[in-house]
Amino acid sequence: MDLAERISTLRRVNGLSARQLAALVDVAPTTVTRIESGVVSPSFDLAREILMVLGEPIGCTGLADPAAIAAARIAVDPALETAVKPGVKAGVNAWQQRWARIGLVIAGRAVPGKEADLLFLAGRAARLTRRPGAIDLKAGPSAYAIAETLGGAGVDYALTGDAGANLYRSSAGEVWPVLYVEDIARAADATGLARKEPGSFGLRVTLIPFDGVSELGRTKIDGISVAARDQVILDGYGGIDRMAEQADILTGRRVA
Repeated sequence: MDLAERISTLRRVNGLSARQLAALVDVAPTTVTRIESGVVSPSFDLAREILMVLGEPIGCTGLADPAAIAAARIAVDPALETAVKPGVKAGVNAWQQRWARIGLVIAGRAVPGKEADLLFLAGRAARLTRRPGAIDLKAGPSAYAIAETLGGAGVDYALTGDAGANLYRSSAGEVWPVLYVEDIARAADATGLARKEPGSFGLRVTLIPFDGVSELGRTKIDGISVAARDQVILDGYGGIDRMAEQADILTGRRVA
């Protein structure tokens, strides 16, 4: 699809009005409608920002922005602010300023009742398939078996995604094991799973390196280390298949 159609489609997928998207990227609402109708073409910088906030960044790497994760987690849990690295702070401020323009954040804190909407947009902007440093392994053991293996090998980890959601509230079967780990090489070696070929499709196991925020606030449920509830929700919205539905169940926006 062309850029105009791509932006229009992604905006709707993200549940945003043209006015809200315009506010996120700080342009007039008519600019967005004219871009989507094909009347005008955005500059490269504007197109890049629009696609970034919609979760489809321009570029060869197309990596998710970890600052979006940090910004949302801090807005919901201010105690995490001290964990943010200096180099990420500017990005956190930029994301929170964008969300403030559409009424999700005030003074760096999530607006009461808007937490789910905030985590949804953060998840869309930081999709699980695009996390920096992540590796995909061929599917095999369940997420819980992998967690047990990593724990036995002394590799620090935090389970997330659909398997993490099921620990907080049983809702659906596991589709895609995703775990944060302290050391990618050690974790991959401990699991003994083969790497997937780049660009290949199908079932997978994904390991994501600790980034200093995503793995914070974790807890143990049934002996398994799981990411904080807010992080699991954010990751569900940034996942695939039924993960978004499971995130909705955890936030109460959908009945199990």
